[in-house]
Amino acid sequence: MRTTDDDRNESPQQRDDRNLMELLQELRVAGLGVQVLFGFLLSLPFTTRFIRLSPSQRGLYVADLLLAALSTALLLAPVAYHRLVFRQHLKERLVRMANGWLSPAWSPWGWP
Repeated sequence: MRTTDDDRNESPQQRDDRNLMELLQELRVAGLGVQVLFGFLLSLPFTTRFIRLSPSQRGLYVADLLLAALSTALLLAPVAYHRLVFRQHLKERLVRMANGWLSPAWSPWGWP
């Protein structure tokens, strides 16, 4: 049985606080994973086997690198936006905006 926001006995401010904390936890986990993957992808051209890649394999590498860079930027965007709206009582908007950025950030990696 799923619990919805309506089933909880919390004020709108408490709901916004909870949603923001859950969002920040997701950002910590996913952000670290994507940054590690991005760092690994950046190191590949310095290996001796990289020069043996075919043009199509290099194209795939560049596509993966660009997707990892885009994902990293989208995962960092909520942090920057949080700094912009800090103490302006816009937590609900922050959570909605961040959720909009996180879905495309995770989609290249098969996360929902």
